[in-house]
Amino acid sequence: MLQLGQLLERFKGLTNTEKEKKQIIVEIFKKNNIPININQINISKNTIFIKTQPIIRTEIMLKKEEIFKEIQKTPSLLNILYII
Repeated sequence: MLQLGQLLERFKGLTNTEKEKKQIIVEIFKKNNIPININQINISKNTIFIKTQPIIRTEIMLKKEEIFKEIQKTPSLLNILYII
């Protein structure tokens, strides 16, 4: 039988607030050399909406798979399905 601590270990990295999720997303974009700030991100119905310049949007689309894989590795962002 598993100990309670072992069961709760999988929830260790979860965050609840919208601001924390946005900050994690900003950090993921920074790792991929895409300059996005927290005010440009909106999360609604498991979708990330990004309001930015067309040239940055193009760069996001080119690196979309890499970014999406990193987002899916983050426990608090597992339910994200799309980046628009």
